[in-house]
Amino acid sequence: MNDPKTLVFVCLHGMGMSRLAAAYFNCVAPAGWRAVSAGLEPGATLSPTAARLLAGTSAEAFLDRESPRGLGDVDHPERIIAIRNPQIRFEVPDSEEWDLRNPEFAEPLRDEIRERAEALARSL
Repeated sequence: MNDPKTLVFVCLHGMGMSRLAAAYFNCVAPAGWRAVSAGLEPGATLSPTAARLLAGTSAEAFLDRESPRGLGDVDHPERIIAIRNPQIRFEVPDSEEWDLRNPEFAEPLRDEIRERAEALARSL
């Protein structure tokens, strides 16, 4: 069996937004795909807010609870998606950009990430 294609979601610290996106993507991922999260400047731990926002959802079981990884720690990603909110802008070479509408790390941002991650999974 072939290794799955890796999609990496990147946010600034790899602690929150990218974790949500990877969890929601992996919850509905098509065969042959998996998502991981990474940070440009990896933080120390999973954001407790990310864990709270996924609690009780279908994606909770897919939340990566390991320490954040850097983008360079992800081997041969098929696609890179940079997740940015209105307050945080950064550039990731060779990435697709998701510029989110919601500035705060709360339920509306979670819902926006879920919608986009699930739509991406359906499109593959």
